Amino acid sequence: MKGKVVGIDIGGTNLRGALVNGSGNITKRLSIPSGADKGIGLVIENLGNLIEEIRKGEGIDGIGIGIPGIIDSTKGIITQAPNILHVHNYPFMDILRENIGNDMPVFVENDANCAALGELWKGAGEGVNSLVLLAIGTGLGGGIILDGKLWRGADGMAGEVGHMTIFPDGAKCNCGNRGCLETFSSAVGIGRMVKEGLENKSVETVLREKVESFPKGRIPEIVREAALEGDKFALWIWEEFGKALGIAIASLVNLLNVEMIVISGGLSDAWELFIDKVVGESKKRGLHAPMERIQIKKSTLGGDAGLLGAAYLVIREERQDFI
Repeated sequence: MKGKVVGIDIGGTNLRGALVNGSGNITKRLSIPSGADKGIGLVIENLGNLIEEIRKGEGIDGIGIGIPGIIDSTKGIITQAPNILHVHNYPFMDILRENIGNDMPVFVENDANCAALGELWKGAGEGVNSLVLLAIGTGLGGGIILDGKLWRGADGMAGEVGHMTIFPDGAKCNCGNRGCLETFSSAVGIGRMVKEGLENKSVETVLREKVESFPKGRIPEIVREAALEGDKFALWIWEEFGKALGIAIASLVNLLNVEMIVISGGLSDAWELFIDKVVGESKKRGLHAPMERIQIKKSTLGGDAGLLGAAYLVIREERQDFI
């Protein structure tokens, strides 16, 4: 069993790090700005400082890092990272090692994959053998665990659930397609539905007054508040959010026959407003036997899922019963 390891979650705004023991307990935390808006060079510099601070006075066995984007984990290359400037086929591992040295193992993985591993190891998925994690925030990412193993796909792009086509003639997605899940079940999707609704003068909603006075990043929070107050338009938005998610889950369950779907990310806080629609829509569209088996659960780790999953990238080397 490994001793202490470092798990790191690289975000568009912050770098979060944790010291994690072999039992999955976090014993130290640290968060600093990522500098992602200034480019990958500053991210590497800040990451080196974070690692140095966390490991100070500690004997650690390795470092696991979760990064948003498309990762070639075997070569340590970031193929693409939309939230970090100046990244295209970037040799992340090589550059990081120049910064921190070569004295210990370092593992890198997509952040949603790390969250899926975290939930499997110590979260909602503890005890199951297969799950799909849906990370719903600004966009919608995913991580897939099959037979206890992370499924990355041939190009490391498995789990891009947000770009499943749900409504073929639906809204234009940032990826260029139409009707992607992300155009409904994400903060971007909610913002789109709010904008389109407010452009229709016949729609009566308290959101007309509320939305203008809040930054775009808080729109899902405002829509949740309005829905809890009984605003019909806000309630309709969460129903559409849940309907699209339910259609996607039915397809995932029909295809993969996993034991569990875990819903995580900031928008999971609105669970009570969309989960009934998710369950109803998925049961209506999914095959009977796998839908009877499936468990749809909210993440139990929250923001710690990615940290623990990143730590588990190291710990799993001596825990082949899991992966």
